[in-house]
This record gives sequence, C-alpha cells and structure tokens, in this order.
Amino acid sequence: MIDEQGAFRSAQFEYQAHSHAIGLPIGRAVRELVGLVGLSTVAHIAGVAETRAVQQWMTDRRPQRSHVLRFALQLASTIAQAHDAEVIRAWFHSSNPRLGDSSPATLLRDRPLGDVQGPLVTAMRSFLDESARGPNDRA
Repeated sequence: MIDEQGAFRSAQFEYQAHSHAIGLPIGRAVRELVGLVGLSTVAHIAGVAETRAVQQWMTDRRPQRSHVLRFALQLASTIAQAHDAEVIRAWFHSSNPRLGDSSPATLLRDRPLGDVQGPLVTAMRSFLDESARGPNDRA
C-alpha cells in the first residue's frame, strides 16, 4: 500500500515531469521522448508514417502536434521515476483496461488531447500505484 509520503513523492514527480516537458525547446523534448519510448513510438503518437520526420524534429523542424508530444513526455517521464524504458514502451503500446482496452499511444494519435488527457493521467497513476504495491498487496 502507498503511504502518504509515497503519494507526495508521486505528486512531486508528476509536477516535475510537467514543468520539465513544457519548459524544454521542442527539439529537446522530442529527443528526450525518443530516449524513453523510441523513434517508432514517437512517430506513432504523432501520426507520421516515417521516423525520419521525428529525427528532423530533434534538429530543425517543428512538429505539428508539439502539445501532444510534450504531454507524452510528461507521462513517460513520470513513469520513468519507477520503471525502465522497456516498461514505459509497453505501457504506451499495451491494451489498457482503464482506457477501454485502447493503448495510450493510439489514443494520443487518434483523439484530441483534451479528450484523452484526463483518462491517460488517471491510467498512468493507477499503473504506478499498482506497480508500487507488492504482489501480496494486490486485490
């Protein structure tokens, strides 16, 4: 079970991830997101067919959906406080029962950010809460 101190740390990680994601130049934000989830996942979230576009965003071009990529970085950075890149990628691509069995990456690609932002944060928090509990604490 997560105690108050654990919940406080979790909230701090979320605030830090949010401030970090919105405070970076977009090229650096994309670069960090790529480091956490990979080129193909970033391309999928952004709705582009080729990773070449993502590579260009890291240097000299601006993505059309930078707000979505910043939010994805916020989610990935928060999950990174407790998990490695493999788990982060799995979370973005896996069917999530808290999201109507859709994957977070596909929701970010296909839906307006305002429609999915709240449900994605809730799903992320639930995932982190569940993974912080020991196997004997799960219901």
